[in-house]
This record gives sequence, C-alpha cells and structure tokens, in this order.
Amino acid sequence: MTSSKLPSRFVRRRQLLLGSAAGLSVSFLPIKLQAQTAFDQLLKPASAAQVQALVDEFLKGATPQEKGLKLGMPALGDNPAAVPVKVVLDMPLKDDVYCQELIILAQGNPHPLACRFTFTALAGTTEVAVRLRLIETQTIRALARLSDGQVLSAQHHITVTAGGCGM
Repeated sequence: MTSSKLPSRFVRRRQLLLGSAAGLSVSFLPIKLQAQTAFDQLLKPASAAQVQALVDEFLKGATPQEKGLKLGMPALGDNPAAVPVKVVLDMPLKDDVYCQELIILAQGNPHPLACRFTFTALAGTTEVAVRLRLIETQTIRALARLSDGQVLSAQHHITVTAGGCGM
C-alpha cells in the first residue's frame, strides 16, 4: 500500500514521526559539537605561558643552575603511555643542605606538572623514578629546590611514536 492509498490519519502520523525524528537529531547536534570541542580542549597541549607560570612559581625568583641534577630517560618513547623517567641529585651536599622539593614537567602535555615530591633532611638522598604518560614529542624538565635556596634544573627532549595521553 502506498501512502496515497492509506487513510489520512496514517499519513499524518507518519509525517509526525518523521518530523519528530528529524527534529530530535538536529537538536542533539549542538550537544555533540560542544562535547567534541570540550574533549579537544582536554587534549590540547599546555601553552608556553602555562608552563612558564609553573616554572616561575617553583623558582620564586631564583636562577636555576643547569648542573647537579641528572635526568635519565630514553631519547625515543616507543610506549608513550609509560615512559620511564629517573631524576637523581648528583652533587655533593653538606649535612645541612638537602633537596626540599622536586617537580617534573611534561611541557607538551595538557597538564604539564607531571609530579611533585617533597623531602626532608632525613631522606639522605634524592632519587625518584616514575613513568610518565606523554601526548606528543616534547621536552621533560626537572627542577629541584635545595634547603639553601639553590634551584637545580635538568631537561631532556623525547620523541614519542604515538600519543599516549588520553586525559
């Protein structure tokens, strides 16, 4: 039976259903676009200004020294979901000088502050090992603040084969 042979009430019902379905699909379109835009923003790497703000907050006006802190990691991250990173304070310290705080920044990730560690004089040594999830090829930076006010810095560029950072 074609629609011309159907009673008019069935034709009106079919038109109503088709119109409602079309209206609903169009009404959900902005929600989908907003959700995709929000998701894209979550995966967007941090800006240079955001990274610099984190560095400035940690430095508190001190000038970082590029010696005394060793950052060990591979040059190629073939598994960007778990890149091994090791940070070691490799300078001789006096009894009253120790590492108070250490941060690791993944400068190309959406949230660049990867981790923050605090130490006391009882720690004896400063050595941490973590696995980072990286979204893209980037520079990893470690900053350590000593009890006498010195700030040490080390950085390493890593190439990743595919993004591993979902959120």
